[in-house]
Amino acid sequence: MDDQLRIAVLGGGSWATALVKIFSSNAPVSWWVRSIDDVVHIQRHHHNPRYLSDVELHMDRIDLHSDLMTVVKQADILVLAVPSAFMVDALAPLKDILQSKRVISAVKGIVPETHQIVGEYLRDHMGLDMAHFGAIVGACHAEEVALERLSYLTVAAQDG
Repeated sequence: MDDQLRIAVLGGGSWATALVKIFSSNAPVSWWVRSIDDVVHIQRHHHNPRYLSDVELHMDRIDLHSDLMTVVKQADILVLAVPSAFMVDALAPLKDILQSKRVISAVKGIVPETHQIVGEYLRDHMGLDMAHFGAIVGACHAEEVALERLSYLTVAAQDG
């Protein structure tokens, strides 16, 4: 039996791409990208056509989909890397399933609709237990992380 936790990254931008690159260097990762055209391009050419297009991805370790529920259902840990401006709409379909997941926010900024930080929004509007929530923050750029340059990130959570 494989006890390895299954990680899924939600988002198709530069930060999501960088995180997928790093995670897939060490373990399989599922990845949700909204645009089917981008999914097809990434699968065919092994790089994101819109963001960090010089970064080659380990497609043998990436399970890429444009269907959000397919990615979420197979994951134990969700890494949120969608822009805060689109987070409410992107996560709305997950209200009934989010409580069974561990969630790591890599979202920068606040949720515009509620003026809350991501953890508060997930607790108040999605019913997420904060014992299952964590955050990745840092003073670094996606390009630096994806290219494996010396970077500094902080990962914090209440419960491992």
